[in-house]
Amino acid sequence: MGVHPVDLLRRPQVGRLLVSALVGRLPNGMVPLALVLFTRDSGSGYGRAGLLTAAYSLGCCLGGPALSRAMDLRGQRVPLVLGAVVSSLALALLPVTPTALGLAVALVAGLTTPPLEPALRTLWPSVLHPRQVPAAFALDAAAQELVFVLGPLVVLLAQLAGAGGGLVAAAVVGLAGTAWFTSTRASRGWTPPVHEDRHWLGPLRSHRLVVLYAAVLLVGLTIGVPAVALVAWAEQAGDRGLAPWLVAANALGALAGGVGYSPRAPHRDARRDLLLGVGVLVLTYAALALVPRSLPLMAVLTVASGVGLPVVLTCVFQLVDRLAPRGTTTEAFAWLISAFLVGSSVGAAAAGSLSDAGRIAGAFLVAAASSALAGVVAAGVVRGVAAPRAD
Repeated sequence: MGVHPVDLLRRPQVGRLLVSALVGRLPNGMVPLALVLFTRDSGSGYGRAGLLTAAYSLGCCLGGPALSRAMDLRGQRVPLVLGAVVSSLALALLPVTPTALGLAVALVAGLTTPPLEPALRTLWPSVLHPRQVPAAFALDAAAQELVFVLGPLVVLLAQLAGAGGGLVAAAVVGLAGTAWFTSTRASRGWTPPVHEDRHWLGPLRSHRLVVLYAAVLLVGLTIGVPAVALVAWAEQAGDRGLAPWLVAANALGALAGGVGYSPRAPHRDARRDLLLGVGVLVLTYAALALVPRSLPLMAVLTVASGVGLPVVLTCVFQLVDRLAPRGTTTEAFAWLISAFLVGSSVGAAAAGSLSDAGRIAGAFLVAAASSALAGVVAAGVVRGVAAPRAD
C-alpha cells in the first residue's frame, strides 16, 4: 500500500504537518552558524563560538527527552508552545546578554527547544494507514536535510540586519513554525495512551532500544565527519568556497535517497534494510577516504555518501516505534535524536583533529569504521525483533 511521496503529501494533514515541522525545526540548522557569526561580529574568537554552540547542543540533548516525556504525559500543545516561547526569547536576548551570562542563556535556549521531530513521528500513525507510516518516515528523513540547507541561507540573509540578526531570525522562525504545527488538528487532538506501568526510566528501560541508540550514536559519528573534513579537503584543493557546495551535495544525496526509498519502504523489511543502509555508509565513506583530487569525482562520492542515511533513519524510526514501551514513543524518538547529536559532535571533533594533522583520509576512515561498528551493534538488536509492533 505504498504511495509516491507526492501522493503522500496530498493526503489530509500530511503536507501541513511536514512543512510546519520543518519550519519549526529550521533553528536547528540556523543557530550553530548564527552563534559563530554573532560571536565573530562581536569581536570574540572561535573558542567562545564553540562554547556557545556546545552549550546550546547540550541543552538540546537533555531538554528534548524531558519535553517529550511531558508530551507523552500531557499531550503536545502546552510543552511545545511553552518550549518555543522560552527558547525563542532566549535566542532573541542572547545578542544583548552580558558575556558572563551568554553560556547560560544558550543552554536555556537549547533545553527548551521544542522537540518537533519526535512530535511529528509520533503523529504519523494517527493520520496514516499503518502500511503508509514507513513511507512517511522516509519522506521525513529526506525532508529534514532541507533544514540544514535552508537554515544557513536564512541566517546569511538575516545577518544583513546586523550582528545577532541570525539569532533573532531563528527565534521568530522557530516560534512561528511551532505555532503552526500545534494548530494542526492532528497535534491538537493527539492524546497520550493511557497505561498504568509508567517507569522512571521511560523508554530507556528497553534494553534493545538502548543498544539501538548506541548504534545510532555511531552512525551520528559518521555523519559528523564530513562537515569538517569536506572543508579541509576544499582548503587543500585551494578553494575553501567549494566546501558549502560539497556539504550541500551530501545533503542532496540524502534527499534523493529518502525520496527514492519512500515508496519502497512499506514493502521492505526494516531489520534487513537497516543493515544494508549501514553497509552503504561504510562503502561510500571508505571511498571518500581515497580523497580524490578531482572535484567532479569528489562531488559524486559526496552525493553517494548521503544516499544511505535516510534508509538507515527510516528503518531506525520503525524499530523505535516497535520497541518503545507503551506511552513512551515521543520520548523514545527524542532520545534517538540526542544519541545522534552526541555522535555527530564526537565525529566533528575527531575530524577536526585529524584534519588539522593533515589526515583527511583518516577522518573518512574513522567515519567508515564507525558505521561498520554501528552495523555490528544494530545486528544484535534486529535479531529477534518481530516485524509488526506487538501493541
